[in-house]
Amino acid sequence: MKKYWVYLVLIAALTGCKGKVKTEENSGKESDSSTAKMIVDPTKQVVDTILLNKTDTAFVVKNKMIKDDIGDKQKQYIIQIFFTNEHWPVLIYKNAIGADLALAGDLNGDNQPEILLRPEWFSSCWSSVNLFSLRNNEWKLIKKGSMYFCSDKYPLPKRVVKTDKGYGLLTDSLTDDKFITLKKEIKF
Repeated sequence: MKKYWVYLVLIAALTGCKGKVKTEENSGKESDSSTAKMIVDPTKQVVDTILLNKTDTAFVVKNKMIKDDIGDKQKQYIIQIFFTNEHWPVLIYKNAIGADLALAGDLNGDNQPEILLRPEWFSSCWSSVNLFSLRNNEWKLIKKGSMYFCSDKYPLPKRVVKTDKGYGLLTDSLTDDKFITLKKEIKF
């Protein structure tokens, strides 16, 4: 019973979240940002909470894990990320069972922060690192690279660096059995 109470409080707190999301109520059609609500089926889904800064929180809605699943037990692996900031739409990401998020700051001067997303999957320390920017009330993928996240040399919040031309995304690669970090220019 306590579990359902927590979900009820969480849903009530997030009714102000806005964005495009598929829900049972709209039969698979995308809703506009003023009517999207977080719907969690506690028998099938769980919610991770990620504190982005002092005032903004993200809620990652993901499917519950199935025993012995290695990426072959479900038709789709999709996460939905809701934000407490009512001006940020829902971010939907495919092929993930969870996510780590970090605010990258306002990189393009539009008074909106960019977001770094590292999707979780079933195996290995390798993952993609994805930079999203808010444009026309939708999250747009700006830059993507690979990341070896088991190393703490460049954790997710430190993956965007200032360069002579603007900003770069730090990505990881393996060459001659050595890890190398590349700086990929971010263009908006």
